[in-house]
Amino acid sequence: MKKHTLKRLFGYLKAHRLRLFFVLLFASVSTVFTVMAPFVIGRVTTALFDSIRDGVFYWETILWLLGGLVCLYLISQFFSFLQGFHMAKITSNVMREIRSDINGKMHRLKLNYYDTHTHGDILSVITNDVDTINNTVSQNLTSIVTQVVTAAGILLMMLAISPKLTLIPIIMVPLSLLSAAGVMKSGGRHYGRQQELLGRLNGYIEEMYHGQQVIQAFSYEDRAKQQFHALNKELQISSYQAETTTGAVSPITTFVNDMGYVLCAAIGCLWAIGGSLTVGNVQAMLEYTRRFAEPFSSLAGMAGSFGAAKAAGDRIFALLDAEEESPEAERGVIPEDHSGSVTFRNVQFGYTPDRMLMNGVNLTVKPGQKVAIVGPTGAGKTTLINLLMRFYETNGGTITVDGADTCHMTRDELRSRFGMVLQDTWLFEGTIADNIGYGEETMDREKIIASAKSACAHDFIKTLPGGYDMELSKGAENISQGERQLLTIARAIASDPEIMILDEATSNVDTHTEVFIQRAMAQLMKGRTSFVIAHRLSTIRDADIILYMEDGDIRETGSHEELMRKNGKYAALYNSQFA
Repeated sequence: MKKHTLKRLFGYLKAHRLRLFFVLLFASVSTVFTVMAPFVIGRVTTALFDSIRDGVFYWETILWLLGGLVCLYLISQFFSFLQGFHMAKITSNVMREIRSDINGKMHRLKLNYYDTHTHGDILSVITNDVDTINNTVSQNLTSIVTQVVTAAGILLMMLAISPKLTLIPIIMVPLSLLSAAGVMKSGGRHYGRQQELLGRLNGYIEEMYHGQQVIQAFSYEDRAKQQFHALNKELQISSYQAETTTGAVSPITTFVNDMGYVLCAAIGCLWAIGGSLTVGNVQAMLEYTRRFAEPFSSLAGMAGSFGAAKAAGDRIFALLDAEEESPEAERGVIPEDHSGSVTFRNVQFGYTPDRMLMNGVNLTVKPGQKVAIVGPTGAGKTTLINLLMRFYETNGGTITVDGADTCHMTRDELRSRFGMVLQDTWLFEGTIADNIGYGEETMDREKIIASAKSACAHDFIKTLPGGYDMELSKGAENISQGERQLLTIARAIASDPEIMILDEATSNVDTHTEVFIQRAMAQLMKGRTSFVIAHRLSTIRDADIILYMEDGDIRETGSHEELMRKNGKYAALYNSQFA
């Protein structure tokens, strides 16, 4: 794991350092008592051998040793339980903090992050990568301490029994680790690739799940399956390489250590026959020799887990380090005026510094004016709105709302002045009333119903089971697309904003319903500044200002009559719809 990744993970543990100290203490105590057990068993073996040799059974000695052995195991398990209990608390708290940081980050990220990352890949970071870190911390953190204490304790016990015989396992362990070092490094690379492919596969599945109607409409099922199988096969190969590579670590280290065990057993038996070691001590030494290699094999075997954790940690911290929206002033400007005036002064913007989309956009909108924005696809219509609401930051120039520079206002203050109805509807799981009253924490039922009536939604809501208390499913799939659009319009009306933004808001309703919505919109926009992104030009003929945009810049400005008299690009676009 990279140093900075490891350091940042330990930063989360720092807040729980007292509890972590006791976890490590409990793990150490549990391990010490476990390490002492083979020595006591060796003493029992020696007592039994002496009993057979002397013809006198040493009951008292054997019973005391067995009683002590039982106490060692009980004490060891008690501290092991305490260690596991407190480690579970630490792990759950750390994972909660990481998920909270990710969730908070998601609300501060620039919109272009979501434009360049699939939903499935982001979800994979939040779920799979966090779970990978969770498994590594919960399973391996105390295991590292346990294995280190085990190795140190066994080494001391072996030195106390036979310093000369101890040289054999001391020499064999480094040899086993060196023989597995290359395999461990290769396994780390494979785990990194595995996590990357897992994110891509999740992104693809999420994309295919939400596009099932289009997939079936274009008979794309077979090609979708082929692409899934190709990604799945690539992930399977990567996972196989990661698992088999790291899986080879344990057999390599075990084989080398087994050779040391055989050598130790042969020499120990010869010394026991010569009388320089007791039978019990030979047994204890063989047990310690076997167990002395286990901590190192376990640590080597953790290479796969740490390889996956490294990749997961890198992806998590890449998200947490992603560029955020520019920080807000501690005390943002609060305009005294609430009329809804908007001004663009020499506004410049580009998604990348080397490719500018807007070059010196100027626009003045008086309170209560209706501004229609038209132009071909990719002209910059939605970008203009995103800049107005500070979803993107300008590269130059200023945008003012009610006389205040939007960069000096807090985003909450700025966006509270806007209501939005987009072409793509978004409703959350909850009641219809909760969705309409989304703009306020506790909105009166009367206001919700009045807003629904203004949006021509009241009649269809009454026909639904439960009416305003009907629970919408995820994505509001249990009502029609047109009904979803009506609810988003009702939500905008209920928020009672100074400035309305409408992005082809009636595109998903039938012609009959559109007539009523147009009337409701006319009433809604009366006395309010409004920005309407329109594709059907017949709906915006009454706009005070029409902006014709192309390649990111405003090419023509004026009323419908003025632009038609110019006989320019707007006139050509308008005539093409009625030709």
